[in-house]
Amino acid sequence: MNIDVVTARLLRTLLIGGTIVLAMAVAAQVLKPLALAILLTFLLVPIVGRLERLGLPRALSVAVVLLAGVAVAAATGYVLARQFASLAHDAPRYAVAIREKLDRLQPADESVAVKIQDAAETLGKPDETEAAEQAPTPVRLVRENNLWERLAAITGPFESVLAIAGVVLLLTVFLLLERDAVGDKIIRLVGWGRIGVTAKTLSQIGTSLGNYLMALALVNVGFGATIGLGCWAIGLPSPALWGFMAAILRFIPYLGTILSFSLPFGISIAAFPGWTQPILVLGLFAAAEGAVTALEPLIYGKSTGISPVGFLVSALFWAWLWGPLGLLLANAMTVCLAVAGRHVPGLGALGTLLGEDVAVADDLRWYQRLVSRDPDAALTLLDEALAEESFEEVCDRIVIPTLRRAERDRVRGNLEARDVALIWRVVRDWLDDVPEREGLVLSPPAPESQTPAAEPRAVAAVAMRGGGDALVLRMLNLTLAPADVRVAIVSAGGTALKVADKIGELEPAMILISHLPPVGMARARYMTKRMRTRHPHAELTFAYWDRDADTSQIVERLNPVAANHVVVSLAEARALILGRPDGSPIAVKPAPSKPAAEPARA
Repeated sequence: MNIDVVTARLLRTLLIGGTIVLAMAVAAQVLKPLALAILLTFLLVPIVGRLERLGLPRALSVAVVLLAGVAVAAATGYVLARQFASLAHDAPRYAVAIREKLDRLQPADESVAVKIQDAAETLGKPDETEAAEQAPTPVRLVRENNLWERLAAITGPFESVLAIAGVVLLLTVFLLLERDAVGDKIIRLVGWGRIGVTAKTLSQIGTSLGNYLMALALVNVGFGATIGLGCWAIGLPSPALWGFMAAILRFIPYLGTILSFSLPFGISIAAFPGWTQPILVLGLFAAAEGAVTALEPLIYGKSTGISPVGFLVSALFWAWLWGPLGLLLANAMTVCLAVAGRHVPGLGALGTLLGEDVAVADDLRWYQRLVSRDPDAALTLLDEALAEESFEEVCDRIVIPTLRRAERDRVRGNLEARDVALIWRVVRDWLDDVPEREGLVLSPPAPESQTPAAEPRAVAAVAMRGGGDALVLRMLNLTLAPADVRVAIVSAGGTALKVADKIGELEPAMILISHLPPVGMARARYMTKRMRTRHPHAELTFAYWDRDADTSQIVERLNPVAANHVVVSLAEARALILGRPDGSPIAVKPAPSKPAAEPARA
């Protein structure tokens, strides 16, 4: 089975990506603390660097930063532990209060479904007397615990967390101390041949991620402080705990605020008799989130360049891969991948998928709307383009490439004939509406260096493939309308001799062979040759409607057909017809020793 290059590249990318994801899932216990340590390093590098610039040695700077961080974390943990213990002590009372308040909201009469559920639960329960007789008598063993056993009982639930914290702290220390050596090793692994891309990518990741994490941390700390102070002013129990949770959970994109709001809102329902305090908590979170959302663009703007959908999808991916820790790391990991996707050629797909401002050519956007059978959106796009550019430029840049792409997809079987007919109909209706537009610029004004011909020449054009070519020639006529010049359009249906006879009846000074790529070049070349034979005195122009094409290759394919000029856009064709050859068409001059023309650039 033969596989084309694009499919092979896609399969290779999927294989490599699947292998990487599998490896990250298998080695999650190793990679999670490493990723957390790397992100902490990016966050602390600016602070350590500032201390170094003040004259402190690197080791002392790292020690000062880490000791300060550990002290703040310990103090915060102590305060939060006390508030959490107080909250746990009052949890049964809060549960009863919430149940009572919710019961008051329910209707007085139980519904049929509730009655059936209660009856089913009653039938499923064993007789209390029989259960009491069969229940074994509990025996309690009491022994004295020493200090180490009591510490183990206290820290038991947090053993894994403390172990990961210790590993992360140790890795962070070494990464901060050896950050220059780590960068050199990465460059060495990638290879000196790609040192430019590697160094630029590392620099961009370090700058973008460091600035983003610092800004995000400051924003979240401010958000958490606001929530904590607001909860304290409302009278909510454990306000510091809610502020800390709000700051931490806001690292989770878009969902963190909802998660951090749910617990204090539930506690406010339980701790207060009315609904005033819950409404105040709701208003507090809504106001704080609204203010932060408004300030975020001013703080770090769109420096990440990541779309909201990209953040959400990335958050789901990292949560699936690494659990809750992956959800917390999703923002930072997404920024890393997006920066790498913008600078590493092999990771360009990531930059496209995660990026917010993905550049899509207007002709592709217009083609997509037409293929999606949305002509209204397609015409709106053209109207927006006409507001900024001339009609001629819009045709050369958007409409003609779309006609060319539709013809190519139809030949390849990717587009049905009715879809091509729809595209032609939309273009035809749009062209019918163009003369009625007020203030429309059909073509750019000619430079002062270009002088018009004394008398316009009669021009006949052959539409080689019918619909598409005929539409392009209609566009050409519209661009020529201000000069009161019109091209006579002749269909290429029938034999070349009959077409040549029709052209002869018009007695044109210029014959234009209209060819809309990508198919039909052989017939267009044959038609050009016949026109030269039957009308040797007419100026013969070959129009290859693709302004991005390599014109030297077109001339080479026409050789030895004696076309006087080759044009690739409406602008060139208009300039040539109006006697302004400064439109830079390709001139093909016949060689003196041959009856046929030898292509050469004018």
